[in-house]
Amino acid sequence: MKILKSFIVLLMVGFTMNAQDISFSEVPTAIQSHFNKAYKNVTDIEWEKEMDHYQVEFEIDRMDYEVWYTSDGKQVKLEKELQPNELPTVIATAVKKKYSDYSIDDCELREENGNVIYLLELEKWSDEIEVIYDANAKLLKEIK
Repeated sequence: MKILKSFIVLLMVGFTMNAQDISFSEVPTAIQSHFNKAYKNVTDIEWEKEMDHYQVEFEIDRMDYEVWYTSDGKQVKLEKELQPNELPTVIATAVKKKYSDYSIDDCELREENGNVIYLLELEKWSDEIEVIYDANAKLLKEIK
């Protein structure tokens, strides 16, 4: 058991050592250009380089964002915190239909390789459920 715990600790240290905080001046120009055009009024910006990708965490209107770029400036992943009223109607309708007794606690949009999914935390008193929907409101996963 001690060997397993030691291995897990070493593995986690290895992963955290791969990601390195960097300043905006260390970010390639192509990424800087895309970021500045795509995202306005950003605050709390933090850049990291992880292997061959660049990640930026930031806020817009107190909503959290994470974006991943390749070194040539192509955006490859987006995670965006949403307000429940920002969900597409088709997603909101599907959630209300299947989980009518629950309220939406948190929701997030994730876009990667052209695929969009919505991750939602639903709650009813002390009961919580996490659900994942695709852009067409197909329920992909439910975690109780």
